[in-house]
Amino acid sequence: MADENEELAPQKQSLFDVSADDILDNALRNLDDKQARDVTKKAADEVVRIAIEKRMAEHRSNAAQDEMRNLVHNANLLDQRGGDYQINSTFETATGTTQVQIRRSKSMTMIIIASAIGLVLVLLILALVIFR
Repeated sequence: MADENEELAPQKQSLFDVSADDILDNALRNLDDKQARDVTKKAADEVVRIAIEKRMAEHRSNAAQDEMRNLVHNANLLDQRGGDYQINSTFETATGTTQVQIRRSKSMTMIIIASAIGLVLVLLILALVIFR
């Protein structure tokens, strides 16, 4: 086993540690023709796989950007019309998924304000009745 490791390491003497690149370069230099063809084929397959993944990620990213622009545009249209609304969307991006929620609720704010005013009025009436 020690002999195999020694064969992978470059034979030059150096003051610096042997790097992974040095070991890889040495191993590639020592391949026979069949091994070299096999490694080249595997490397080419990997380059193609990575290129396909990159293009798919770019496509997902572009599609998500378009969908997000449309979502914002639709939310702006709903704002112009007035009223309450909630939009939930999920976008698949290049790096994963993004969830977006846009909500507008004027009536909820009005209900909270009206409830607070009503509570204050009830407390004032109770205070007047009790301290009279």
